[in-house]
Order: sequence, then C-alpha cells, then structure tokens
Amino acid sequence: MYNIDSRSAIPVYEQLKRQIMLSIVSGRLDDGDKLPSIRELAAALRINPNTVAKTYRQLETDGFVTSRKGLGVFITTGNRELQSNRIEIFEELTDEYISKAAGLGLTADEIMKGLERSLKGEIEHDKNE
Repeated sequence: MYNIDSRSAIPVYEQLKRQIMLSIVSGRLDDGDKLPSIRELAAALRINPNTVAKTYRQLETDGFVTSRKGLGVFITTGNRELQSNRIEIFEELTDEYISKAAGLGLTADEIMKGLERSLKGEIEHDKNE
C-alpha cells in the first residue's frame, strides 16, 4: 500500500500521486488494474477523501488513470512510453534525497559514499535472492 509522511514538506496529494505513479511505471500496477475507491484509500491512509479525489483527478489529467462512473478508477497506461516517466520520477526522488541529506549537513562526498554503500547492498541482496 502507500505511506504518507505528515511531517514532509511535500503535500499529501503529491506524495500519494508519486507513489501511485511509481507503482505504475515500475509495473506493480498494470493497464486495467483498479485503484481503491476514494473512501477506501482515504480511510486506509487516514487522510481526507478530497485529497485522494484530487490525486486521482491529477493522475487522470496526466493520462495515468481513467475514471468510470459507478465502477471506479482504473490504470490506463496503454501504449504509453513509461521510460521517460521512470526517469522523471527517479530525478525527483534523487533531488529530494540529496536535499534531505544536505539538510543533515552531509557533504557531497559523504552523500556519494552513502549511495555507493546502498547500491552495493542492493546488488548483494539481489544476488542472494
């Protein structure tokens, strides 16, 4: 499911939108998959239903979902090229990570070393699976 950080400077609807888009571009959600209803998702995340509705509207405007009256909201990737979306999301996440790390007082070198350690850990994790 999705996680909302109420302490984040990123608005709740934007956090939710990013997480849903990440699920789409990573392939965890496929064309035709149904998203939870506005009420269900709002209750599960303990957020205002209007926030979920706003997120779904933005995703629909961006062409990631379609709303079918009385049926729900469905993923609509179609033949869309998702690689550019992956890169865009990656860049947003990277910028956010670097900003937070710099806010902790880390230098560029310390941030790079931390990234390298994390990447090596991921590679080792993948080898062991």
